Amino acid sequence: MLGAALVAGAVLGCARDEGERIASMGGARSACKLPVTFEVGGPWKAKPLESIDSGTKKWFHFSHACKLELGAGKETVELTADVDDLKGNNPREVLGGHDGEHISSHGEYTHEQHVNESATVAEQPAAEMDYRIDPPAEIPDIWVRKLAVVAPKGTIVVEVQSNDPGGKERTRQVYDRVKSSMRVAS
Repeated sequence: MLGAALVAGAVLGCARDEGERIASMGGARSACKLPVTFEVGGPWKAKPLESIDSGTKKWFHFSHACKLELGAGKETVELTADVDDLKGNNPREVLGGHDGEHISSHGEYTHEQHVNESATVAEQPAAEMDYRIDPPAEIPDIWVRKLAVVAPKGTIVVEVQSNDPGGKERTRQVYDRVKSSMRVAS
């Protein structure tokens, strides 16, 4: 009896794993048009780019290319991918430009910041950054992870963030999947 229950549990566990919707972003039929491709797990939904920044499609000198909401309810993580319009080839500088390093209030509420300036992702030069934003008042902490990758068809910055309880671990999981599955688009 115990053996049958264990086998049934194993079968149900496998069925749940197979049910995760994995999608490749960045390809020809993707919700995101990018110079790279990467995988995200479900549930996920693309958010209209028009909803970003009150109708604009720009952030400093970056064009928004993709905005995804991953997970559901209190397990929601937001992923944004932006393309560097200046076509920078130094991933650390591109990452700093995306993060607003040259504006006066940069880092005002940022804590626990870690930067990896010499990463390689998808066999391309890359830089990584992760930190916690501790806003004033009753706003929850925001966990952020960013990756800048210099690809032949354009440099991108992928940002993964969450302000839900447990957001630090969820942003790390989504970020790790994106990073490990990233390939240069052909």
